[in-house]
Amino acid sequence: MKSDYPVKHKVIKNLIEAHSWLGLIISPLLFLVFWAGAVTLFHDEITQWAVTPHHPIDPTQVDIPLAKLVEQKRAEYPMDQTGRFRINMPTQLVPYYIFYFDKVRYDPQSASQSMAILVDPKSGETVADKDDFYLSQFIYRLHYNLDLPGGSYLIGVVTLIFLFALVSGIFIHARKLLKHFFLYRVDRQRRDKLLDLHTVVGVMTLPFTLMYALSGLILNLAIVFQLAFVVFIYQGDRQALFNDAGFNRSSEPRSEMPLDMSNAFTLIEHTTQQANFELRNIIFHHYGADNALVQVRGTDTVNFAQRDEVTYRVQDGTVMDKVNADNYNVFRQGRDVLVTLHFSNFAGLDIRILYFILALAISAMIVTGNMLWINKRSAQRQSSARSIAIVTAMTIGGCGGIIVATAVGFLCERLLPSALIGRGEWLVGCFVTSLLAVMLYSLKVSDIKRHISQLLLLTSGILVITVVADWLLFSEQILALWQGGYHGVIGIQVGMILITAVCLWTASQLRVSPCSLPTMAKNITAANG
Repeated sequence: MKSDYPVKHKVIKNLIEAHSWLGLIISPLLFLVFWAGAVTLFHDEITQWAVTPHHPIDPTQVDIPLAKLVEQKRAEYPMDQTGRFRINMPTQLVPYYIFYFDKVRYDPQSASQSMAILVDPKSGETVADKDDFYLSQFIYRLHYNLDLPGGSYLIGVVTLIFLFALVSGIFIHARKLLKHFFLYRVDRQRRDKLLDLHTVVGVMTLPFTLMYALSGLILNLAIVFQLAFVVFIYQGDRQALFNDAGFNRSSEPRSEMPLDMSNAFTLIEHTTQQANFELRNIIFHHYGADNALVQVRGTDTVNFAQRDEVTYRVQDGTVMDKVNADNYNVFRQGRDVLVTLHFSNFAGLDIRILYFILALAISAMIVTGNMLWINKRSAQRQSSARSIAIVTAMTIGGCGGIIVATAVGFLCERLLPSALIGRGEWLVGCFVTSLLAVMLYSLKVSDIKRHISQLLLLTSGILVITVVADWLLFSEQILALWQGGYHGVIGIQVGMILITAVCLWTASQLRVSPCSLPTMAKNITAANG
């Protein structure tokens, strides 16, 4: 047993080094993923907060029939007849139809252009392009692909490294995992407190982080798993894999014979009347042609993570494809379970709030991990001051900058004129500029506590200004929306106020005993003898 101890000690030491360095490398992107993921949990509420004050819905009016609305929009916009278009149904949170379609290509050599519009179900008016109010979608894209081409693969690699960091952390703390489960040493030096915070959060959120690491890895690196399934299970038949996964598309060319589409809407109404079926969206293939198809997609309100879909041939109502709880597909069921768990859309608001708190806790764990590295290097005489400054800027500037930039994004979403051309690009520009400004300002930080408290106070100020701007600009609309049952606007305001309170409290705690890097290094050196 004694002879094995040095070997085990060396393995643990190597795991600690790997855990520290890999965690340090991926920390800015990993923080962004969890922070943006936490905000994305309230994607639809943010959309309601952003859009409805500009374009309020009158719940006393009757909805325009969907068939009439579709024909109206097809007359207004040059839709590509050879493609497909999708309609997302209005919900309590996003009370507009969302039409997705490709525009007509007048030049056959040019690439197709996609378009998405928000349509008022009461008046039939197009209230905005979907990307005009871009904040919720932008944060969602930051979560899964950094809003960059190929970003999903980069996030997939980060998730893979994160999974290794979780497993290595379990091995590092295996002996004391249960004994020190709730240990937080308030009477010890700063490094002990950071280590305890890092460990306790890591242990208590372990089921949550493992679920996110595994599901995020599969969702972001799906192409890798597709290749394996195609080769070993589907014998190279890629289309069969897509069909089982629910990505089947009509490969039949559009017919030249016209067809009256009224039967399509009869089929849609018939499907929505089925028990335990909640309509989500509709997809038309070859609309107006005699080989037109309509795909009706919804959620099974009884079975967990079960999406129901049925595809009809419009001409005679023939069922071309059907997926429900009785028509079980293991591949697709697994994908739907992962998506349901990942986005917490299997329960109510309480679960999303719990996910939000856990995601913020993991974000804090990422920062404390970097702070532990900074403390350790600061106590070593041979450490480079430049490397410590870079990591400090990356940790405090990058992570803190993301928080400030998010607050700036909310402020811009509220203050930018709704008719501004390129409104979405302006919002992204403000977000990126804020992030870079904070990162550059953080390069010369000497007092970390004071700097963090300043960033938290800045975030609080921006959020307060946003809430005040809400009521100055849209007080009547907000009250009317609340009375009409649309509570998302005030709900987001309450969330911003709570975040402001947390920021102010944290800033007040940090300013109690400011500690600079030199002082921190001196204290740690003295404690280590």
